[in-house]
Amino acid sequence: MVFIAYKVSARERITPRGIAAFALAAAGAMAAIDGFMLGVHEEGRMRYGRVTPGVVVEMFSSTAAGGSRSIGRRGGTGQRVTRPVVTASGFQFYDVLARLVVSGSIDAWVVDYRFPCSAGTGTCSGRDFVSEEQWQHLNAGDVVSVRQADWETVTSRLDDNPQWATAFADLGIGAVLLTLAGIVMNWIVLFRRRQWLTAPAVVTAVEPLTYGEERRWRIRFAYFDRDGLPQESVDQVASGTWKSGDDCVAVYRAQQPDIATLQPAD
Repeated sequence: MVFIAYKVSARERITPRGIAAFALAAAGAMAAIDGFMLGVHEEGRMRYGRVTPGVVVEMFSSTAAGGSRSIGRRGGTGQRVTRPVVTASGFQFYDVLARLVVSGSIDAWVVDYRFPCSAGTGTCSGRDFVSEEQWQHLNAGDVVSVRQADWETVTSRLDDNPQWATAFADLGIGAVLLTLAGIVMNWIVLFRRRQWLTAPAVVTAVEPLTYGEERRWRIRFAYFDRDGLPQESVDQVASGTWKSGDDCVAVYRAQQPDIATLQPAD
């Protein structure tokens, strides 16, 4: 909605390419920001963290494995779908991609736990996405170690569940999506091609040159580049038919409009 409103207010045409680039950029920014924030939390937990005891409240999985409740954007599709946990947290598209990168599977294995904290009633809840192996070794009621940074109040993670791999995966996904957005909008060119342009020109001066017994002519000509800026260049020819005021064609590269070669107007 913000993108469309901006385009309308700026009186710019909305194109499929622009919409695709904006979608890629927005998705990439979300993934990169989440990865960066997760990395900041991990840095604080590792350097200035504290560990407190907690207790497992319930186990979930996206496949309803082991008789657990299913969890996901639609509560999962496993065997048990009674009272599924429907949530987008941890199930954004880049979360799923990050799980695939880190674990090789898109299945989610989730642990809910409680631990003492300094907020509210003194008890906080946490939810961790863990590996399948960790999940299989835990049960409701188990005591677990919970790690927090000194400045964290209600957020945390399980002590044996570091998040560095997920943070780097999110950052990588964000970087790829932002790069794709730049490619779609031609802000990033992977294989730069030499683009030759032409413009009507006029000869401004003709100077004869002598190289031993060889006779050549230096032709100065003027033209306007594609941005409407006046340019002047020089070329050498072997024909002495040119004179000031003749019409000609300037051929130049888009990246260097002030350097051109001369061609006859016809």
